[in-house]
Amino acid sequence: MRMQPESLDERFLRLRTVVSAWEIRYNQLPAQVVACFNAADLETIENLMVEKRRLQMLIPEFQDFIRKWEDDADFERDRLF
Repeated sequence: MRMQPESLDERFLRLRTVVSAWEIRYNQLPAQVVACFNAADLETIENLMVEKRRLQMLIPEFQDFIRKWEDDADFERDRLF
């Protein structure tokens, strides 16, 4: 059974959902670092800091991507995508 392809607006919605989840995760990291600090879990703190730096880079890049391409999208023309 062949599935109907997503429209561009559905794809952008999914991308915005992913970015929102990343923002929530980013905002949760400080509390996790404090909990790990209290438990003297330095390895996990290091992993959380790597994740924080990755999210600091990805979030604005994806936001810029969405803004740039969603503004230029012609949803009526591109219904097949």
